[in-house]
Formats: sequence, C-alpha cells, structure tokens
Amino acid sequence: MPGSVVQAFAKEIAFRDVRRLETYLAEHVAARFDIAGDLIGRTALLGFWRRLFQTYSLFELHILKCVAEDDLVIAESAYLLAARRGGLLDVRAISVFEVEQGVITHWRDHADLAEVPLSEKDRWRRLSADRW
Repeated sequence: MPGSVVQAFAKEIAFRDVRRLETYLAEHVAARFDIAGDLIGRTALLGFWRRLFQTYSLFELHILKCVAEDDLVIAESAYLLAARRGGLLDVRAISVFEVEQGVITHWRDHADLAEVPLSEKDRWRRLSADRW
C-alpha cells in the first residue's frame, strides 16, 4: 500500500496542479531536499511545488524502482524538468518516504546534483526560500 501511494503521488505531479497533490500529503508533512532544505507542513511543500510548476514548462517525477517495508518506501527516482527557455534536466535521486494511514508524512530526497547547472541550483534555493 505505501508503495502504491508514492507511485500515484509521483504520477500526479505531471498534471502540475497542487490541488491534486494535497490528498497524498499529511497536514504536517516534513520534507527535506538537498538544495531546497526543509519544508514543514503541507502548505509550505505545496507552495514550493506551485512555484516549481510556474518556473518549468515540464516537471515530472518518475519512480524507477521502489522497495516498501511497512510504512517506509525507498525509491530510485528521476525528475525531468524543462526550463521555459529550453534545456531538459534529468535529475536522479534516491527518495525516502514514510507513509501513514495512506498519506505521506515524511519525504527526503537525495539527488545527484553533479550535472545540474549552478543557475538551476540557485533558482531552487530562491524558490524554496519564497514563502506565501
């Protein structure tokens, strides 16, 4: 069950509508991303995703492989992003999710950022620092 929650969540990201992501996230979800840092709470996380969707013309999360045990899901994932001015980024990550009662409560992403241009890393820092 937890693995299917994570898979469904990842598929919803391609629709670029944060309202579709809401039901997969606990109210007090805690997320940690290598560049963006800590985002605590559904509102903060969805705000970050909204800003990402507005910034990139393509934003997808693909779960390539995953292993689930109890409430823990470890996934090999690939983010595909296209900047509005062109250029496709393929960022690979190991994602660790904790799922309780059918919603994601914790999410940690450990991305391979070696191929990501510094300008994109700076953009992600800015987008994560903006709060509504």
